[in-house]
Amino acid sequence: MISLNYYEPETQQWQPITFNQLPTQLPADARLWINLNDASSDEQQTILQHFAIAPTLAEDFGRQRHPPKLEAETHFTLLILRGYADVDFSEYSGSAQVNLLYSKQVLISRIYCHNASLLSQLKPQIKTKQSADIAEWIKHLILTVSASYLEKLINFEEEQSELEDGMLQRGTDEQMARIMRYRSVLRKINRNLAYQKDIFADAFYEEQNPLLRHFSATDVRDFYEKFERLHSMTDLYYDQLSDLVEGYISTTSHQINERMKVLTIVSTIFIPLTFIAGIYGMNFVYMPELQIANAYFIVLILMALGGIAGLIWFKIRGWW
Repeated sequence: MISLNYYEPETQQWQPITFNQLPTQLPADARLWINLNDASSDEQQTILQHFAIAPTLAEDFGRQRHPPKLEAETHFTLLILRGYADVDFSEYSGSAQVNLLYSKQVLISRIYCHNASLLSQLKPQIKTKQSADIAEWIKHLILTVSASYLEKLINFEEEQSELEDGMLQRGTDEQMARIMRYRSVLRKINRNLAYQKDIFADAFYEEQNPLLRHFSATDVRDFYEKFERLHSMTDLYYDQLSDLVEGYISTTSHQINERMKVLTIVSTIFIPLTFIAGIYGMNFVYMPELQIANAYFIVLILMALGGIAGLIWFKIRGWW
């Protein structure tokens, strides 16, 4: 079902209308918001054809999964943004994708979001008896998308500090599994933030950038700085988690090396003793040493002295 909200400049009020009530040409002060969240694919196609949206823009707008993007034609601009919809970084069930087609007077939106709270924040707010500036709505949506990351990243800082303290004291495989999950999530959102940062960064170098049709250079700079900071934070957290992983692997390798050193020392001492025991364990009839009365005790003493000598040698060399 299509939801259409029309701002009548004469009465200065918003009112819901049907598709058949759409005016052929919008008055200069009129505004129109078309919400396609609950629309079928046929209804969506009808709306896009009514406003003569270019096929390339219509195709991208209709996709539920698409990287953040900015593209424009003569009258309409396509803006696709991705927010973070999960409670924290322990899992990643999907992004909140905001698909927008807008002009000076018309906003066509379709939002895919499994988080009801974030979805309500991403909807433009209609105020009675007050004209809605489409650019202000877009600005609100951009800031809401950036805020969906910022809150989680700030909360994650404390959790990462606890993880780091735990790994420094005594790391466990469970903690390592958590770190790997966090790294996976951060890698995914880092990619989304990089796309969105580049969208606003390009506006600084393109005089005819579509964003400058509706926003001032100050607004664009503010958008860029917000996403640049978010991107830097995810880079920082990802690098810190990677350092924890490398530290855990290094510590584990060191512990294994220490254990192997002990086993090597024990083996080095007992291999000669085993060799001697193996010789005298052979069942030959003529073995001269068997005729000596105290041969058994002599061999034991020699074996003990050999083991002690080995330990002393390792100690002198600093191997033990």
